[in-house]
Amino acid sequence: MGDKKSPPAPAPAAEPEAPRKRGRPKIYSEPLSQAERARRYRAKRANDFSPPDEMRGTALIDALRWCITHQHEAVDLYLEELVRRYHSKGAEALK
Repeated sequence: MGDKKSPPAPAPAAEPEAPRKRGRPKIYSEPLSQAERARRYRAKRANDFSPPDEMRGTALIDALRWCITHQHEAVDLYLEELVRRYHSKGAEALK
């Protein structure tokens, strides 16, 4: 009628983990030099193609600088976002 099942085998005893180090976990096997860290930061900023409301402030300024030098029509987009974030009246200044 009913199959008799044997009880589950006990789990092997886990070894206690070593205490975790403080700070952020390592990303790379070796630490980056300051020049390499700066190079990666600049490349990340240069390749930020997210919408203006999700961009960081420095990326917004870089995009605005690019639009002005290349006479692109998206200048208003970036200016409005900067005004919305950093003007003392915020979004009310755009009305």
